[in-house]
Amino acid sequence: MCLLTEGGICSMPVKKTTQVTKEDKTVKAPAKKAATKTTTVKKTAAKKKETSVEKETKTVKQTPTAKTTKTSKKTAAANKEVKAPAKKTASKKASEVVSKKVEKKKEMPKKEAPKKETVKKATPKKTSKAVKLAQYNNFAIDTCIDMARAMGVDMGYDQYANMLLEITDLKTIANNIIDKYDLKTKKFSFDEDGYDIDLIEVLVSKIADTVDIKAQDFIELGGIAKECLAYELSDDASANNDEYHKEFDLVKKILMIAQRKDLHTMEELASLLKMDMTDTILHYMDVAYNVLKNWQYDDVKYYENFIYAVLSHFTDLHDKYANRAMMDVADLYIEHGDYGLGDANYGYIIRENQIKDYIYYRYANVYVDIDREKARSIAQSALQYVDSRYTYYPNIMSILED
Repeated sequence: MCLLTEGGICSMPVKKTTQVTKEDKTVKAPAKKAATKTTTVKKTAAKKKETSVEKETKTVKQTPTAKTTKTSKKTAAANKEVKAPAKKTASKKASEVVSKKVEKKKEMPKKEAPKKETVKKATPKKTSKAVKLAQYNNFAIDTCIDMARAMGVDMGYDQYANMLLEITDLKTIANNIIDKYDLKTKKFSFDEDGYDIDLIEVLVSKIADTVDIKAQDFIELGGIAKECLAYELSDDASANNDEYHKEFDLVKKILMIAQRKDLHTMEELASLLKMDMTDTILHYMDVAYNVLKNWQYDDVKYYENFIYAVLSHFTDLHDKYANRAMMDVADLYIEHGDYGLGDANYGYIIRENQIKDYIYYRYANVYVDIDREKARSIAQSALQYVDSRYTYYPNIMSILED
């Protein structure tokens, strides 16, 4: 029989275990431990029941099974009875743990297979054309030329400028470059390469803004020339100065066009500009002669080099107006007090020309208001070459007799 204690523990198997184990000293130790444990279990609270049961079952397990008698079998049976609730509680706990794990697994989101959207690389947005063109416009011309070269466009600044002299439409120039270097088939991308074919039109436009002359200006030049020819010199020095600058810019453009187009006569130039610019250049010389008397000496030197460059480029102008230009410059040097250079220029002109009446008249006349005696001396020396048959003989005699 098994008597249950207040703690719910069977004490009989423990006593029998003690008796059976008299033959074997090794059994006594576990029995005592079991007895002591029953005592401690009585004192424990209800909360520690399951713990004491588990400890006692461990104690019983320590007894050897080989030499146990029928009583030990009863003890084992009793222990089994005691173990049963522990297994239930353990199974309950295990089931609770399993259920919690299952719940956690349910709560944990299942790893979904990667969607196609995530597999695909996000395609970067293409830069808009407006933003792209704005960036091109911020680049320096040299940078744009280098970028164009990177695309295979083997052209420098002067080559673009020459095209601007040939063709008026900038878009046509850009398309010609694109076609010539086959840029459409190369398919450059601004986002990947940093440049594309849209760069070419921007580059052409940027260069067009920097060149002094282009085909687009040809039509405008005719209108400006007509305005210049209509201007009459006056006592308003400021207005005359402004007119000089205006006509200087015009003549400079005319010279540049002729140089780049390799035109050496006014007739050839007129076929391009649709207007004869001879009178325009002569009018500029008139304005310069009047204005530069009141300007600086260095301005005269600059004008000398410039007007000689213009006349020497056009063969027909040089033949007709080279002497006039030299006399204008000589007069201006004398007006600014450089008599030595002025006299030297006149001496050269007199030696190089057989008809000397007009040259002597100009030479003597420039000194009338500066040095009258020198003016008379020049007029006197003219008589060895000039007589009444010449047009300017009366003018020379007027200076001599005055």
